[in-house]
Amino acid sequence: MSCTTTAVTGRTGKFVVGTSLVARTTQWAVNPKLATKSEWGDSDTAGFTARMAGRKDATFSADGKFDDEDEQYDLFQPGDKAIAVLYMRIPETSPVVIAGLYWDFPCAMCDDFNMAVNIETQEVIGWTSSWGADGIFYYPGEDGATARVLPLEGS
Repeated sequence: MSCTTTAVTGRTGKFVVGTSLVARTTQWAVNPKLATKSEWGDSDTAGFTARMAGRKDATFSADGKFDDEDEQYDLFQPGDKAIAVLYMRIPETSPVVIAGLYWDFPCAMCDDFNMAVNIETQEVIGWTSSWGADGIFYYPGEDGATARVLPLEGS
């Protein structure tokens, strides 16, 4: 009997801004949502609410540890716009990935970038960033997404 699972872990997760793989990313989170919607009631809704979807939107955040050979703040600052790709799973057999599961943001704007330095505990310096889609975005496997190539480490 074979013991297999279809669960996906974050082990091969990556964060790419422009053409650069962001070093030491520890996590990212994406939040697709409706930017607008219409809610109403009328003579045909029998006292219930009717809804219609409006514009779509997505935001995401990424966190990591500071790397003084590949400084994250050199890649993005608040107000910067860039292509952003959030990889969930990449084929482990290929050093150059042109397939996999990823969220594709052809244009995203960095809303904020934060760093925390803890002198008392001497923890590794961490950073966080928040982003918003600027126009269209694609969920993993969605038709129309660009075939992305994962940059090599340190690029």
